[in-house]
Amino acid sequence: MTERDIITLFFARDERAVEEFRRAFGKLCLGIALSITGDEGTAEECLNDACLRLWNAIPPENPRSLKAFGAKITRNLALGRLEKERAAKRSAVLEEFDETAERANVSFEEDFIESEALAQAIDRFLASRSKIEAAVFVRRYFSGESAKEISRATGLGEVKISRMLKKLRTALAAALAKGGFEV
Repeated sequence: MTERDIITLFFARDERAVEEFRRAFGKLCLGIALSITGDEGTAEECLNDACLRLWNAIPPENPRSLKAFGAKITRNLALGRLEKERAAKRSAVLEEFDETAERANVSFEEDFIESEALAQAIDRFLASRSKIEAAVFVRRYFSGESAKEISRATGLGEVKISRMLKKLRTALAAALAKGGFEV
């Protein structure tokens, strides 16, 4: 079943929409939540909450990509859970990326995620990078994987990944500045 077919089920208020979403993207969303929360039970709760949010959001929302929309919702829910659990502590992953977002004069939690123009600028930036650089960037900053996890998945050394991420953050800041974002 295609993403459009699943969205059509959501618009028809057909409960199969949730089942089909879970079948198509449940593993991805569960992986995102697990990499952020580190707890299988919490990750499963995030996936369940994401399905409920999708049910309540579609309609009126009509996402271009159900996969990205569901992943974003799951990620935000997992980050919310992590934030509640850690209260004043910020994870190293978010602090790293927040530095880049702050240099672009945007709030990571709200403006960064919601800004279509900024999202497009980041998409263009990632499209201009090699596949491995884009994959490492997404694994670190979208999925929240550690350098060690990325190393295992890609076969690259942790030091190389850390250097690559630093280089990518610097290049992203430059690309955002060139794109008209205040850096």
